[in-house]
Amino acid sequence: MPVSQKRIPLSEAMIKARAFCNYRDRCHKEVREKLYGMGLWKKEVDQVIMQMMDEDLLNEERFARSFARGYFRNKRWGKAKIKYELQLRQIHSRLIQTALTEIEEDEYAQTIEHLIEKKLNLLSSEKPLTKKQKVANYLLQKGFQYSEFKTLLDISITHKSDS
Repeated sequence: MPVSQKRIPLSEAMIKARAFCNYRDRCHKEVREKLYGMGLWKKEVDQVIMQMMDEDLLNEERFARSFARGYFRNKRWGKAKIKYELQLRQIHSRLIQTALTEIEEDEYAQTIEHLIEKKLNLLSSEKPLTKKQKVANYLLQKGFQYSEFKTLLDISITHKSDS
């Protein structure tokens, strides 16, 4: 704890933690960091987290499901990137697998197709092989695995070069 930081009372920390958790779903790691940032000690942090769980303001499964849905639909991330980000937030692997079931396979494939088309339209004057490499790198960076988009990319590249 930094020397200049002032320690706040447990009752005030509880109020702030409620507001923090009410704003949006949070994982335990985020709440812990916030509470330690308020100057609380481990025993107090554990107490606040247990209280938040009892009040159902803190639920890791709900957080993981919401995170997977949101980052897939809004940022169009693939499952690999979502999984990695949830691991960084110290979410249990079983909960990560549960969260990934929030992404429907049809919607996942449509998103891959959309991203391929979007990227190909930006690469109009490139050679087909260069286009393929750039689109593949883009999708890998977004968290999609090569096996998930290889066929769709091959079809799109072939279709674009024919027209």
